[in-house]
Amino acid sequence: MKIAAISYCVPSRKLTNSDLLEYMERNNPQVAPNKKAQYLKIVERLLVQTGAKTRYLRDIETGEKAADSIFFAIDGALEKANMAPADIDLLIYCGVGRGFLEPANAYFYAKAKGMHQANCFDVIDACMSWVRAAHIANLMLQSGASKAVMIVNGEFHLGLHDTWEIRDIRALEYSFPMYTIGEAATATILLPNDSPWNFSYLSRPEFADLCTIPLPGYANFVEASDRMGLNGIHRFVSYGSDLFREGSKWLGKVIAQSIDDLKHPVWYFPHTPSKAIYEEYMPTFGIPIEKVYLKVYPEFGNVVSASIPVGLCLAEAEGVLQSGDPIAFVPVSAGLVASVVQLTY
Repeated sequence: MKIAAISYCVPSRKLTNSDLLEYMERNNPQVAPNKKAQYLKIVERLLVQTGAKTRYLRDIETGEKAADSIFFAIDGALEKANMAPADIDLLIYCGVGRGFLEPANAYFYAKAKGMHQANCFDVIDACMSWVRAAHIANLMLQSGASKAVMIVNGEFHLGLHDTWEIRDIRALEYSFPMYTIGEAATATILLPNDSPWNFSYLSRPEFADLCTIPLPGYANFVEASDRMGLNGIHRFVSYGSDLFREGSKWLGKVIAQSIDDLKHPVWYFPHTPSKAIYEEYMPTFGIPIEKVYLKVYPEFGNVVSASIPVGLCLAEAEGVLQSGDPIAFVPVSAGLVASVVQLTY
């Protein structure tokens, strides 16, 4: 399988850490000034510690929509690949941000872009969704079931899964990760090729409740834990410190099991919920930090399943990623799951 094209688009509002803190201050007028100041001071310190600087969010007040960025990314990928919408015979939509529980969101984008003959479905696995979609695409292309696959994601969460309410300081334990989120759309076109992609995963479902966004009635489907629903229905809860600690442990294991020569990949592309966490742990796995592409998080924040495709776009535009380079994806996701994907770009 080969990547024929990747395109990304972010919304118009670029927020610095200071802008974000001002946004939170304005959206909590009922909170006592002293309590608010203390809370925001801790948020600021944590943002700096993780390496966050800016992120992009929609300007909802002016009517900016997620679809604006998603359509731009789709058009950009088709143009880069010199392909028409009718050339795509499988459209996979992936990620956390989406407009529908039913039917698959992919159908709406195929309809909007004239991909009338495309097979359509969604893949949902938190921040691992793009990698899972790429794995499925690889199998579909290998089998001959598909000839041209497009993976689309629209990680847009403002007004859907956000948690801006300032409450007790202790709530930061599971609410802070929301403040690292940015919004982005990507479109990736994959075509058949003799170059192999090798996928490896380690899943640890005992940690499933570390990072959740519950739906109404979730407690009827599983045995609810006391970590679920703390910010309300449709609201992000993430025990970031615990997730990083466990995720790093299992990422180290899957790297050791699947990569024979750690110096071989030119770049390692992580999912980036933090810059600092990779700077801390990757060298302990034997991977030089200068080989880990870490420019996504400081500028874009945690763009969820869009992290790796955005990173590929940035590295290629920067000229540090060339066709033929051996690379590896090393994402960790809620679930909990760690993965290594080895390929030639």
